[in-house]
Amino acid sequence: MSTQVALSSAMRSNLLLLQNTNSSIDKLQTQLSTGNKINSALDGPTAFFAAQGLNQRASDLSTLKDAMGQAISTIKAGNQGITSIQKLIDQAKGLTTSAYSNLGDDPSSIAARKSLADQFNAIKDQIDKLAGDSGYGGKNLLAGSGQTYDATSVTRATVNSITGLSNSRVTNVTTSDTYSIRVSGTGDISGSAGDIASTEDARGLFGLKISGKLSATAGNFSDVSIEMRGAVGQTRTVVITEGDESRSITFFDNTQSASNTLNTAGKSGVPQVSQVNITGNVDQGDTFNVTVNGRSFSYTASAGDVSNASPTIRQQTIANHLQALVATGLQSSGFTVGYTASSNSFTITASGSFGTSNSFTLGSSATNALTKDISVSFTSGSVVSFTIDRKTLEGLGTAGNGTSTIEKDVDVSVTATDLNGVSITRSGANDRGSAKLTDGENAMSFTTGTVRVNIDSAKIMQAASASGFANMTTTQQTPANTQNDLSVQFNETNTNSLTVKSTNVTTDGQGLRLDYAQNNFLDRSDIDAAVSQLTYATNQLRSAGQTLSTNLNVIQTRSDFTDAFNNVLSDGADSLVQVDQNQAGAQLLTLQTRQQLGVTTLSLANQSQQAILKLF
Repeated sequence: MSTQVALSSAMRSNLLLLQNTNSSIDKLQTQLSTGNKINSALDGPTAFFAAQGLNQRASDLSTLKDAMGQAISTIKAGNQGITSIQKLIDQAKGLTTSAYSNLGDDPSSIAARKSLADQFNAIKDQIDKLAGDSGYGGKNLLAGSGQTYDATSVTRATVNSITGLSNSRVTNVTTSDTYSIRVSGTGDISGSAGDIASTEDARGLFGLKISGKLSATAGNFSDVSIEMRGAVGQTRTVVITEGDESRSITFFDNTQSASNTLNTAGKSGVPQVSQVNITGNVDQGDTFNVTVNGRSFSYTASAGDVSNASPTIRQQTIANHLQALVATGLQSSGFTVGYTASSNSFTITASGSFGTSNSFTLGSSATNALTKDISVSFTSGSVVSFTIDRKTLEGLGTAGNGTSTIEKDVDVSVTATDLNGVSITRSGANDRGSAKLTDGENAMSFTTGTVRVNIDSAKIMQAASASGFANMTTTQQTPANTQNDLSVQFNETNTNSLTVKSTNVTTDGQGLRLDYAQNNFLDRSDIDAAVSQLTYATNQLRSAGQTLSTNLNVIQTRSDFTDAFNNVLSDGADSLVQVDQNQAGAQLLTLQTRQQLGVTTLSLANQSQQAILKLF
């Protein structure tokens, strides 16, 4: 028996329309809830896959945009480093200006320039540290290619093996080179003619001379100072200093004396006996006078007479010499002149015979030397000698007191020669301010690098005597690389990109070419070299900053383009799949009305069948 219910044609028609309406309503409600008119490939494969491709491209570009943002931060980090380094460069320029204003050869000016050079070196070190701290995200755009040059350890050791040389190196290397380093000279010592003349005038000296030969074990390049102390009519002292050694010499002390005493008065039958006494400090050139019955005898103390430091021995020596002189002079006059060994006095006795009297007149006196010759030696090998004139010195009064410094010149040179035959020499015989060889580090600057060698003046004469010679060679130590270069991709197919090459703004020869201060700014040329290097460094920084700025603008422009283009892609994808909500809303409203009408129609059709039932 069949259970199927037969529907009327009208009800079937109305039911089908109602089902279609409900299906349309469900579809519109889904579109309105998702916002998309196409939610799967079944809704429209062409539009669905086209929109999916646009959205994927937008997603890829969004990822690239994030990478561009990081690249921008990396460049900004490098640019900030350059800005800060330039500030340090400006500070270093200020130090060189101060060094120019302290170009005197006096000790205070030299010390001031050395202090400024130390500050300059500290700034140079800070530039390198600042450049090293300017990295971002594992990239440092200020580190350059990593290529470095330096002198080989073997050749440095060869130079250091020369007696008197140490810590040899080459800084600010721009390219490979070989430098021949030679030590030469006789070691002869002299003094600056200008300083000698001014010292003679200021201190009342004559014949000032600095001579000698540099010691092979205790030499030095120290200047010589001469200090005068004392007052007119009083003891004078001169202090001569070289390095850590000083010599003090006292003269014109006015204590030397020749006096006489009457031991026995002369009378009839009794001859006169008188005694001459030598007392006080005896200096070379002091004169002692004795007058007997109008006859004068004088003796001037020689260098040999005062060679012994004991005042008593000096007095005895003068008494002995003066006694012999008087004895010889009075020998034919009947006088007896007696001297006891190791005594500072002698006696004169009248004979009373040969027609002479038993009495005689006796006078004695002593005067300071009119001049004093002074010569002192130092362990360095220097000999300082001069003559002091008493009248000239007393004419100066207290104005002659004070200290004068004489620049010491030494015939020892260190010469470096590069492969092009360019030679640079620093010599102890040069004037200060003109490549003078000094203790400690000495720098010689070439276009390919700066040769630096420490000099030990105590031993350098050994190298000069042996004509010490060695070569120092610079070579590439590390190869160039691109590990700090920044690559920025602009499109999803990697067919458009930009590489920002790292720039070396460290101070070495491959970067800013800013070297340590040469020779503690001893010479004007050393300061000139620093100024030239600072100018080059500034130009390099400006170029590096401009390059980073250009790359930053390009990347920023591409980032902005990517951002805007993402919107274009998203809008394009949305236009393919998104629903027009106004239209969909209106359609839904219409379908809901149609749904209600369908239900009503279906109800009417059903009522028609119910009316038939009323007939039964």
